Amino acid sequence: MENNKKILIITYYWPPAGGIAVKRWLALSGELADLDCEVHVLTLDEAAAEYNSIDRGLQDAVHPGVHVHKVTAWNPFRLTKRLFRRHIPKTGFSAPENGSSKANLLTILRSNLFIPDPRRTWNSNAIRRAIEIIDSEQIETIITTSPPHSTQLIGLHIVKKRSVKWVADFRDPWTDIFYYSRLGHSKVSARIDAFFERKVLSRADAIVTVTWGFAKLLQSKSSRRDEDVFHVIPNGIDGEISKPEPPQEATKRRIVYTGILGDSYFIESFLEAVDQLNSQMKDPFIFCDFYGSVPSKLEDALSKRFSFVCFHGTIPMQEIRAIQESADALFLTGPIGFDTIIPGKLFEYLSVSKPVLYLGSPDSDVERILRETKTGFVLDRLKPESFEAVIQDALQISSENKVFSPDLKALSRYFRSSQAKMILDVIRAAQSNQG
Repeated sequence: MENNKKILIITYYWPPAGGIAVKRWLALSGELADLDCEVHVLTLDEAAAEYNSIDRGLQDAVHPGVHVHKVTAWNPFRLTKRLFRRHIPKTGFSAPENGSSKANLLTILRSNLFIPDPRRTWNSNAIRRAIEIIDSEQIETIITTSPPHSTQLIGLHIVKKRSVKWVADFRDPWTDIFYYSRLGHSKVSARIDAFFERKVLSRADAIVTVTWGFAKLLQSKSSRRDEDVFHVIPNGIDGEISKPEPPQEATKRRIVYTGILGDSYFIESFLEAVDQLNSQMKDPFIFCDFYGSVPSKLEDALSKRFSFVCFHGTIPMQEIRAIQESADALFLTGPIGFDTIIPGKLFEYLSVSKPVLYLGSPDSDVERILRETKTGFVLDRLKPESFEAVIQDALQISSENKVFSPDLKALSRYFRSSQAKMILDVIRAAQSNQG
């Protein structure tokens, strides 16, 4: 077995934790195992962990060839829950804007006592156990994935003690995450946080991140310019791609959005364009269905203003794909001003072979993927006057029932199996670099 095929993945999030934070390395670990790699995963025992969501069904998706190791640790969230009870934000220590005074106090404590984050309490046990695994299993490559960014500090300590190659995977920015300004850092804690970030970026043998914008951002913080150091491997497509079907003759078209919709997404310009198109018909022709969590005030305001909009609330995960496949087009957007973000929802959409309508920037990483794969249309926020024509194109209202034809070869780059091969290429490049 080649040296580069013994891999230790260190991740805080692992089933039964749910969400996109889990799915990336849950899928990639299995694909690496299928490529004859010996894959070990080190994670925190669920009894000591703090997850934003639970999905026990994901436990069945762990590849039988992946060796999972667990450690325990003190959970600081339990203490704060006893002390503050109802005042902990859903994000756990990360207070929303205009939060309560107790929630804001928690956020300040989080940012000044736990640097870079409260989940670092498992680090010492993880470092000790990782070294045991490295020694006993002859591991030569470790992969740390974050958030939480404290996990990167585990890798930083390991490479001081053992001669292994280190791949640092960033699913989100560190000190540039869009809510960082709301975390209440003092000047000292912010400096320490930034110092940790620079240390990781300067020491890891390879840096992997999920968007080209993130890669450029992280590279700007590093003096390293070697092309073999920074790599982009986006989140990927799980499962098979649905077969495209021609649009059916129908009295209406449905645009579907599945996911969280926030106040900072500002989708009114899109809905106004749909409203204009409907006003040209005798009866409403285009309907917009939203599935997922929406602030109640935003839901009330949009429901009253746009009669063709319907909010269905949160639905079970297993029902989402059928809903997406029943749509004529899929709507995608995100917080305004953060076009370096590629919503994980995009890759769900790509797998169902429906046109994607993306409200964002034509210079974004999302647009890059849609253009490359021929899977969607961009609603340029700066050109709302173009929205009606773009929506008509996406819904094929004025076409002759042409079949939607994504570029399957381009899409294959985002299959998890393809991305696992990219990870191996990153590892080989790191191993060939003796610096």
